[in-house]
Amino acid sequence: MPKGQKVNVKDKVDDNVCDLSLCELKEVPVKEIASFKRVNVLDLSSNLLMSLGKNFTTLTRLVKLDLSKNQIKFLPDDFGLLRNLRHLDLYDNQLEHLPLSFGDLTNLRYLDLKGNPLTPALAKIVGINMTMKECQDSAKRTVKFMSDMQIEAIKAKEQYRLEILQKQMANNDKENNEEDTPNNNSEQQSKTKKNKKSKSKKKTNSNGSDGSNKNSTATSSVMGANDNITIAKATKSKKSANGTIKGSSSSSATNSTSTALTSLMIFLLMVAFNIVLIYMIMFKNPEIAEKLVESIPHQYRDWILTKTEIFRLRVTDWITQFRTPPEEH
Repeated sequence: MPKGQKVNVKDKVDDNVCDLSLCELKEVPVKEIASFKRVNVLDLSSNLLMSLGKNFTTLTRLVKLDLSKNQIKFLPDDFGLLRNLRHLDLYDNQLEHLPLSFGDLTNLRYLDLKGNPLTPALAKIVGINMTMKECQDSAKRTVKFMSDMQIEAIKAKEQYRLEILQKQMANNDKENNEEDTPNNNSEQQSKTKKNKKSKSKKKTNSNGSDGSNKNSTATSSVMGANDNITIAKATKSKKSANGTIKGSSSSSATNSTSTALTSLMIFLLMVAFNIVLIYMIMFKNPEIAEKLVESIPHQYRDWILTKTEIFRLRVTDWITQFRTPPEEH
């Protein structure tokens, strides 16, 4: 079929099967396929597809899908909407990852991902896919692995959302406290002004009164002395409080620095121990490494495998670079 020519989907439909293989398609004619409501088997193998398009997941009636021998680099994020899929062939494409929604394909019973540049961790989960039994087992393992990854991603999003809400609440509390403090200061200033006015009025009344007695002057002097004593006590208590606050702040600062240093030392020791352990396992006894990998939960296995593989490659490069043969000595 020459390139650029449109495909008549009606001629390619036979009962419930739509065969669009070897048509040199660059885009999937989703609307034309969806118009045939009986079609639940779709063959798009041996084409020039690099993606499936945005509306491909509207074909929710599909039970069998063949996308082998294309150039597909990624699947749609909502690929899990095709929940009726039981047979999926992705042989010989350019896939490196699978979308998290792949875990929603609970009815999938056959999966072929041979010939794809998958990441090492995902390739280990998928398996070899050489026989029918291996493809069936691969479908179960891959769907379970992607569903676990999906759950972990949802938990991480919820934690991130809670952290943002807590930060917003803390910022709001700070703003409210900052608004309350100037109001309190203004109230205290107004009270002091009223007290000063009342004292000045008392003084003027005492000076202007002609018939004041000696007893009243004596009592007023005693009251003034008592006021001075109370003011001196208050200033002393404020100074002592400030001293205690300064001492507590300095002690807390020293404690924080000491704890930070101890935590840093512990972290460095743990890193060194892990590096030595990984080196001994990866280079001295790989059987122990395989057993440890099998004991790791599925949700953390992908991250640990990729990190250990990167570490192993770096160590081997470093050894080959600095190792000298015995003849040069």
